[in-house]
Amino acid sequence: MQIQTDTYQQQSELAKYCRTNILDNSLKVRKDRVHHYRRLIYNVVEDSLQAAYPLLNNLLSEEQWNKLVNDFFATHACQSTQIWKMPGEFYEFIKSNKLQLKTTYPHLDDLAYFEWIEVEMFMMEDIEYPLFKTDGDWVYDKIAVNPEFRLLQLSYPVHIKNSQSITAANKGQYFLLVFREKETGKVQFIDISAMYALIIENIIKGLTLNEVLLELKGILKFDNMNLVIEQIIRFFNSLKKKGFLPGFSV
Repeated sequence: MQIQTDTYQQQSELAKYCRTNILDNSLKVRKDRVHHYRRLIYNVVEDSLQAAYPLLNNLLSEEQWNKLVNDFFATHACQSTQIWKMPGEFYEFIKSNKLQLKTTYPHLDDLAYFEWIEVEMFMMEDIEYPLFKTDGDWVYDKIAVNPEFRLLQLSYPVHIKNSQSITAANKGQYFLLVFREKETGKVQFIDISAMYALIIENIIKGLTLNEVLLELKGILKFDNMNLVIEQIIRFFNSLKKKGFLPGFSV
């Protein structure tokens, strides 16, 4: 059943008012009561964003935060009908706009991305784990990997440094392994080197560590290959304890 044109226009104007706080005279509502609609809806949006972005909220002043949320709510046409996905659109809004805030906080994009990834990973649908065995050889066997992960490259150290103290001078290449624990659903963050990021990328493709190191030999110069392998095995054992590398492929 189609709604009448006038009803549709009134609903659209009410939605526009709730987003912009600008009341059109054509809207047939009680002017002394309509602000409650705006207040209630805005509070839901703002509370959801605060919950998803505690670090970003803490970084910005109250005035800066309120302006950012207002601009997003007023100008961005949200696509998702699920409230938990809205913070993801907030991140996209921040990333795709040339905000004045980025002059003061050049790490704004990375910080928002870092916080959104935790929400997205926690809420993601379960992915079936590969079959694996717990015993094997880290060097010559194929390694099973937790499929619920992200490997991120960031320009600022938002995962290891207080956001208040990050400046343009901190710009560089930073790598971050993010994965969800199978048993608890907790999202883990591990700062890793560029070499470990490269190794993990290739392990995920199904290469053994021995095959990866043979490829890297022409890129990276290792003074002591045995020592390098010992360090990597220690790293892999720590990832096994944390649940990212459950074992070896079968």
